[in-house]
Amino acid sequence: MSITASTLYRDSYNFMRNQMSSVVALSVLAALITVILSWVLSPSAEQVDAIGQLMSNMTGMSVGDMMGYIEQQITPEQQSAIFRYSLAALFSTLAGNVILVGGVLTLIQLVSQGVRASVVQVLAASLPVLPRLAILLFIYSVMFRIGLALLFVPAFLIAIAWAMSPVIACKENVGVFKAMRLSTRLAFSNIRLFAPAIMLWIVAQVILMLFVGALSALNPMIGAVILGTVSNLISAFMLIYLFRLYMKLHA
Repeated sequence: MSITASTLYRDSYNFMRNQMSSVVALSVLAALITVILSWVLSPSAEQVDAIGQLMSNMTGMSVGDMMGYIEQQITPEQQSAIFRYSLAALFSTLAGNVILVGGVLTLIQLVSQGVRASVVQVLAASLPVLPRLAILLFIYSVMFRIGLALLFVPAFLIAIAWAMSPVIACKENVGVFKAMRLSTRLAFSNIRLFAPAIMLWIVAQVILMLFVGALSALNPMIGAVILGTVSNLISAFMLIYLFRLYMKLHA
């Protein structure tokens, strides 16, 4: 029997609806971890002001002029602030994503086995795979950002090629690079089922960013948790879709 995207979307929706409380709890937890780590690791107010001053000075410059300005005019304080800000953004986002991906994929496997588990039990069961996921998602994140820096197309291809790698790493208990290799082969062999879903995920995340201003009236941390939770719910649905797709391809 052929696999259709509409069937996968419907199955994913039904699973998420039935496990909504657990998925929401994991999404909120991942968002909280990201926001708290970002707050703890972020530079001081003075360093943030230094970054703001640097960005203000580069307003209206071309990319080439920006690079020249950064090389010649950036101060040690601004260098330190940018480095710490980048580090905070990278590791806080990575930590939240690892918890979300590991938790959701473990939840799916437990439910598929007929096991009713609390969120705490799901997180405990996901612990063995978290280090592997951390390495995988770090590589994925870095390569995706490099792809965005070049053009949208490389980033989109990376997103498609490695989309299934977390599922394979968790389900098959294989190493990071083998999971990426198997994911690439699987994705481009079934591009009609992967490409539209990945595109919808990217578009949904971009649209979500447009609502950042609507949360400006709230406390910044509360707004960030709300935004992160909604983003995580979108990603959780995509993980469920990819897991269902993987199982059907191997049925």
